Amino acid sequence: MARTRINSGLSRKLTALVARRVQDVADDVAEAARAGAPPAKQWITDTDEKVRPSHAEAHGQLVPGNVDYRLPAMVYLRKGRDPGGDAINEAGGWKILPGRWDVADRPRDTRLPIHQSRNCRCQSVEVPGAVAAGIHAGRARPAGKSITAVVSAAFPRVAESEYGERGGGWLAEAARQAAARHKARRR
Repeated sequence: MARTRINSGLSRKLTALVARRVQDVADDVAEAARAGAPPAKQWITDTDEKVRPSHAEAHGQLVPGNVDYRLPAMVYLRKGRDPGGDAINEAGGWKILPGRWDVADRPRDTRLPIHQSRNCRCQSVEVPGAVAAGIHAGRARPAGKSITAVVSAAFPRVAESEYGERGGGWLAEAARQAAARHKARRR
């Protein structure tokens, strides 16, 4: 009669081995995502009294380079009185419309209304590596019969960047690249 003795630590060793493999894949996805992430861009104004209100609101806005800036929409309100004689706009001039936006890839973008683009002195400054700096691979963790690791990207409007029309899909492409590399290694 033959007896076999199974190492009681085998389950722990197998779990650790698979967790290392999952961690390697997650690290590769994060690395590829950092390489494929778009640069960021930032809206900069001259910060003087001539800057229109919507551009002053947009000053410092930092977004992924493949996402449009959001500038508050504006309307010109004339100085005047309502039919009852009460002042409706004592100062007159351009006012921001709460909850409404004009979008632009850059200052003076032709898609902007003329009152947003004409004589604009703002700049769009590229910030390389800003989106990539927010990409991290979490630790591989066993949970029941599976082992998972999360790759996250933390940056303003990063979901729009991944799923947007202009250059989106960089995180999904990173996952495809890492999966192909690890599949090729198994063979």
